[in-house]
Amino acid sequence: MSLSSTEAEYISASEAVKGIIWITRLIMSLSTTGDKQPVLYIDNQSAIRLVKNPEFHKRTKHIDVRYHFIREKYEDGQFQLQYIGTEDQIADILTKPL
Repeated sequence: MSLSSTEAEYISASEAVKGIIWITRLIMSLSTTGDKQPVLYIDNQSAIRLVKNPEFHKRTKHIDVRYHFIREKYEDGQFQLQYIGTEDQIADILTKPL
């Protein structure tokens, strides 16, 4: 159970990166045209800062170590991370009441 929206977004992003890596490897094994870097869009700026800045952990020490996998993969350049506003987030309709 997440204690904040930042933690929930961070954990979700970590799980999404696992899927991104798997799909990228699948595409690379099927063809040689998979040279584009995948982009992960997040609508929580605190979660983005947490991924990009490992020093930003004063209030997030309780997040399980396994979710910090996303930082390593971001630093390795395996995906891009971009902010997307809530109004532009297509998937939000699936997660919030109408």
